[in-house]
Amino acid sequence: MAATIGGTIRVDVTKGSFAGVYRGDFAYDDTHLTKVGSEFMTINGGGGNGIIPGLLSMNFRFLDFATGLNPVTYTASDVDGFPEYPLLAFENGIPTDFGLQIFSASGKDALMFGDPRSFNFALRNGTIGGDGSVTLEITEPTTEPTPVPENSSPFASLLAFLGLGAAHLWNL
Repeated sequence: MAATIGGTIRVDVTKGSFAGVYRGDFAYDDTHLTKVGSEFMTINGGGGNGIIPGLLSMNFRFLDFATGLNPVTYTASDVDGFPEYPLLAFENGIPTDFGLQIFSASGKDALMFGDPRSFNFALRNGTIGGDGSVTLEITEPTTEPTPVPENSSPFASLLAFLGLGAAHLWNL
């Protein structure tokens, strides 16, 4: 059965002026996943080259290219080569890597998710850069709605019936 599955992106930059943890999220539909071996997914699929459709969203909160001071949320549509990228890689049905690049208007600043699980960036007109490691984690799939518990106690049913009767008599 197909499911919409969400996950989190965690990037750990351990050195330099911009050391810290940066986060994002992603979601995909697993309809076309075989969950066997290596598979690759984009928004629309790859037009016959084995890349399947199903990536629904990708958001990543990092720093602006100009100053490196203001947090900005980058989305899948910001990625160079959209909608053929971002590319989400799977191993036996588990997401392992993102492949994407986002460039500034000047082309001197960028961020990149590469293989294996690496993150690289250049800010402030390319004068400052760094790298980090990427971890993808799955959150709970949403295959079925949460069931609503039903009241099965005869005593509770009797109280509800009496309450409705009293309400009816009150309105007369």
